[in-house]
Amino acid sequence: MTDFDGMTRKFLLGETKQAGAKAYLRALKEGLRNLRPTSQAQAVMIENMLSQLRSVTKEFISLQEKVSLLEEELSVLEESKTEE
Repeated sequence: MTDFDGMTRKFLLGETKQAGAKAYLRALKEGLRNLRPTSQAQAVMIENMLSQLRSVTKEFISLQEKVSLLEEELSVLEESKTEE
């Protein structure tokens, strides 16, 4: 049975799980691929948007890796600080 009271409480308190940036990028990509252009100009525009989206996705992944590396470095620094 579905817990509607719990779902409502989480919604009102803002505790719902939110989609991440990767999910948004994936949805944009899917949406652009599902578009059916009616002219050559629209087809070129959609292809340009997909190309730009690929660039944004690569940059996002790069930034995620940098954040992960920095978080690891921070945890090492915090550990060494607590040991002193």
